[in-house]
Amino acid sequence: MDALAAEAFLNASHRVYGLALRPMSLGHAFTLEAIGSPFYHGAAGSQKDLRLAAWICSRPPLVTFDSAGLKFRAWDYFAGKLDFEKQLVRWAVYVSDFCAPPQFWSSQKGEKAEQSKIPSAISTVAHLMNIGMSEAAAWNTPVGIAAWYQAAFYENETGNRLDIVTDGDRLAILRMRARNG
Repeated sequence: MDALAAEAFLNASHRVYGLALRPMSLGHAFTLEAIGSPFYHGAAGSQKDLRLAAWICSRPPLVTFDSAGLKFRAWDYFAGKLDFEKQLVRWAVYVSDFCAPPQFWSSQKGEKAEQSKIPSAISTVAHLMNIGMSEAAAWNTPVGIAAWYQAAFYENETGNRLDIVTDGDRLAILRMRARNG
């Protein structure tokens, strides 16, 4: 079995800034992208950015929150006293646990297709709904699982096999880099 598939489907529980995080769903990804959170894409951000991302992912997907509310402000105050670097590591482990899509070999042939203006989370939710999930279930689907479902559906419907990088391929690449490095 591919290690990324196992990573996407077999998850641990995660805590960041004392909050029990829910699985990183398409709804969480959409919210984090909508607010411009650097932490969904692994970019550097501030302690405040990380606390906000953790708060969002501790709540149900697509739920609005009141950052001026007493509960959030009290938690934010105490969370701000925790070690940022430690929380950053916890966040990275959380994201890698739930955002483990299949890895594809890149093709350098021909022109690149124009990127859609529709946010990817919305496209993925629409696709999951098209294959039979309810809208709520689709928005609650963890990011990595959604990607694996889409890949499996594509292969089942078209009969074409996707060019997925295997665990053996990844190991060979690492060995080659170590020799050349």
